[in-house]
Amino acid sequence: MDKIVLLGCGGHAKSVADAILRGSGYEIAGFVKHAGEEDFAYRGIGVIGVDDDLQALYDDGIHHACICIGYLGHGNTRNRLYERLKNIGFILPVIADPSAVQAGDVKIGEGTFIGKGVIINANVQIGKMAIINTAAVVEHDCVIGDYTHIAAAGVVCGNVSIGSNAFLGANATILQGLKIGDNVLVGAGAVVVRDVRETCTVVGVPGKKIKS
Repeated sequence: MDKIVLLGCGGHAKSVADAILRGSGYEIAGFVKHAGEEDFAYRGIGVIGVDDDLQALYDDGIHHACICIGYLGHGNTRNRLYERLKNIGFILPVIADPSAVQAGDVKIGEGTFIGKGVIINANVQIGKMAIINTAAVVEHDCVIGDYTHIAAAGVVCGNVSIGSNAFLGANATILQGLKIGDNVLVGAGAVVVRDVRETCTVVGVPGKKIKS
């Protein structure tokens, strides 16, 4: 069984670790923490290094990694760590909780995390380094961009296109057929009823832009 290191020491790291322990086919070697993070352990798995140790860990034979930092407030951090890991040579597999349901033709990019109870329907394409979190639903024929985060219980209806680095808050909904641009943030509980192509924040029911 291949070993994998998990970058990050917060709540999302626990969710990812639990998904792996529940049957992803990897053995968790340990967590890698970042500057300012405290020591961390989860279910007997502790910290084995910091960011500057990544090359040494790779040289020691650990060639798989997962970035376990959520989107909100950390978008640039996730991008930076991804580039660093790829430059070293790490493989970033898709991690999906065994309880997730995916149609047989779903395409998912490297490093993406699929959480507990997620449903991903037919002909969906999800980019690299995305997060589809607990109980989210991505309906048929959707395209989800790189680094985009669908938070817990978010619903993306059919034929929706979402760009890169977007964030859909908890229990928010995007109605069918809409196009959402890069870097758009949709607040928790919002219902998006029209295209949102420019960078902005959308809140409320129906969703309204509050800043660009």
